[in-house]
Amino acid sequence: MIQLLHRFLEHRSIFIPILIVIIVGVFGGFMAAAVLSVLILLFSKKNRLEFLFTLAIFTFFLADNYRGIFSFMQNFRFVLLGISIIYLLKYKLIQNNNANYLILFTIIAFGITLLFSPLGFAAVIRSVAFWVVGLVLFKLANLLYLSNIKRASELFVLILVLYFSVNLILVFLPILEVYLMGRFKGLAGNPNGLALITMFSYALLHLIDERKDTTFKKSFFLAFKMGLFFMVFLSGSRTALFSMIAFECIVRLINNKPLLLISLGSFAFLYVLVNSIGTDSLIEYLGFSDYLRVESLSSASGRTDVWPVAWEEIKNAPWFGRGILYDDYFMKDYVARYVGENAARQWGGVWSSYLSLLLDVGVIGCLAYAYFWIQVFRKSHYKNTAIAFIILCFLSGITESWMAASMNAFTPLMFLFWAIQSQPATNK
Repeated sequence: MIQLLHRFLEHRSIFIPILIVIIVGVFGGFMAAAVLSVLILLFSKKNRLEFLFTLAIFTFFLADNYRGIFSFMQNFRFVLLGISIIYLLKYKLIQNNNANYLILFTIIAFGITLLFSPLGFAAVIRSVAFWVVGLVLFKLANLLYLSNIKRASELFVLILVLYFSVNLILVFLPILEVYLMGRFKGLAGNPNGLALITMFSYALLHLIDERKDTTFKKSFFLAFKMGLFFMVFLSGSRTALFSMIAFECIVRLINNKPLLLISLGSFAFLYVLVNSIGTDSLIEYLGFSDYLRVESLSSASGRTDVWPVAWEEIKNAPWFGRGILYDDYFMKDYVARYVGENAARQWGGVWSSYLSLLLDVGVIGCLAYAYFWIQVFRKSHYKNTAIAFIILCFLSGITESWMAASMNAFTPLMFLFWAIQSQPATNK
């Protein structure tokens, strides 16, 4: 605890201005926050890159709040992205940037959206956002790690400590609206959003711990990761919980073939046992029926009602899709036509990254997106953790559409993981 306080004091020239920017945004709106951010970048004599990096992370963390005191972040994230691009041009933003592996996907998405999208200019602009967000975050991470590896890693850990500490305080002192239908959402816009932020943070903490870049002890990382499991449990997200468990199992077992085989055999036995007893009965017996929401487990909280509808639409344009943001447009149009204004919650989205991507950019676009994943994996230095991370992402993508958007909190964290993975290994 004392070590953490010392680290925060060392970084006070970063966190205090960001706190002021957020307060100004709460009371003055996104333009006031943007003006103040520009003034800080212009007149600050040091830590400008760290300020911009930290502000970007907190902005994406808070930007899924569509109402409440942080709703200004919805617009502020776009302005901050523009500010970041302009500021980073002097650092040769595009040169030697792993986000360039997204250029093929961006060209395809841009062309499809321009030709086929019913949403016009807004969707066309969003089609290049993957590349632009990637450019900014990969460049910021690279510059910070080139400057000081230890300081860069510790800064990111402190960002996570601050964010989740505030969330933990809100568990016991809910001065804001932090619950949604009995599930904890904290500073995020919804419980699933908080859970996915927590899930990605878990993987990033594991990577930083594995690199041994910081002065934080292993016991600190262990306690922090246990706290993240607690946060996911409060959110009630089954997707994030199962994905984190899968990640942890893979990084622990991937180098131990006998134990891996024993574990796979145990999972197979449990699968047969659960099917013979009945999933609902077993979960109820173990006391997890409320958390796992047994009544909606088999239908994935209604997602299985939505997926066949999305699949039928995919068949109309399987190769190229209809352009970025079409998945959201299609669902709104379908609900208006066939479901009605009193539609259940599951009709608010497609709820699958793979179906959303197929609706937006088709098979061709998905292949181009896969090219990015292959290339950043090849550049990673900690392959076992990279494999576990890919599985974590792909598992979470089954029931969440985060991969089909770039301006959420999750895709930027995915970019950061690969940015840190590409830095020279420090413990090998």
